[in-house]
Amino acid sequence: MWWWVLIWALLVLLAVGYLASRAWGVWGQVKELNAEVRRASATVAALETQVERLQQPAPVPDILGDPRQLRRERDLTRAALRQQRRARQVGRRPAWARHLDS
Repeated sequence: MWWWVLIWALLVLLAVGYLASRAWGVWGQVKELNAEVRRASATVAALETQVERLQQPAPVPDILGDPRQLRRERDLTRAALRQQRRARQVGRRPAWARHLDS
């Protein structure tokens, strides 16, 4: 009869030892994760300061504005882009062909 108590005590000790070893391993992983999170948060903080330093205010789109004014702005922007494109094209042409478009 006493040997049953001894077997159960041995099983309980083995279970406690196994659970303790698993808990020790999880504790080590938690410490590693904490260190990695600390490094990542320092990196993110450095990146956030860079973004704040370099960030320019984004233009607010005026989608509910006057359609005629928006059309004029669009036409002016397109005309300016067209002129810039022509100037780049003229700059890339050979010297003998530059006088043909002027």
